[in-house]
Amino acid sequence: MSSTPIPLRPLRPQATAVRRGHMSVGPANRRARATNGADVAAVYERIWTAIIDHSLPPETRLVEKRLCEIFGLGRTRLRQVLQRLAHERVVTLMPNRGATVSKPSVREAHEVFAARQVLEAGTVTRFIEVATRADCKRLHQHVTREQAAWRQGDRRASLKYSGEFHLIIAEVGGNRILMDMLRDLVSRSSLIIAVYQAPGAPCCPPDEHREIARALERRQSRAVALMVR
Repeated sequence: MSSTPIPLRPLRPQATAVRRGHMSVGPANRRARATNGADVAAVYERIWTAIIDHSLPPETRLVEKRLCEIFGLGRTRLRQVLQRLAHERVVTLMPNRGATVSKPSVREAHEVFAARQVLEAGTVTRFIEVATRADCKRLHQHVTREQAAWRQGDRRASLKYSGEFHLIIAEVGGNRILMDMLRDLVSRSSLIIAVYQAPGAPCCPPDEHREIARALERRQSRAVALMVR
């Protein structure tokens, strides 16, 4: 198991200061709780990103005490973060051993992408049925940001935008159950790509999402085949 030091920086001081005093009841307490919730989301994002960009390689042990020190977060809230990452299969929780960065097997990788094909055939079909011009414009704008990140060699942003492209299509369809299922699979896919894909290789072929966006805008059924190929 990797003993790699955890390459993460603390949150901003003002984001953690509220936790160092006694919280009172009333509006101030509600604001503190809102801040705590925001901190949980921020810590989740930081750890998820570090895993996906391989700053935290597979099988790295995530030591709770060290993470609490880095982020100024109590163990209860840190465990909320780790539970969420574990739910998305990005982190593995083991009794008496704590949390480690997951390392998906080749079989799991095949199964995750097969499941995505089934789901995304439906989300693409639904997008074609209900999408507005504004939805199509939003999708094209997102692809532009994705391609810019790729040209700049920003692999972390490329992975993020690549996953979000698929989630935007699902979001437009309006089925929250499918959206949640796909979000889970996209997170797992991002880890799989980070683990198995050659360094510098694109998440998807650079122009593939643009081609899909154009087919969706024209309400072409071939968009389904493009998405699941």
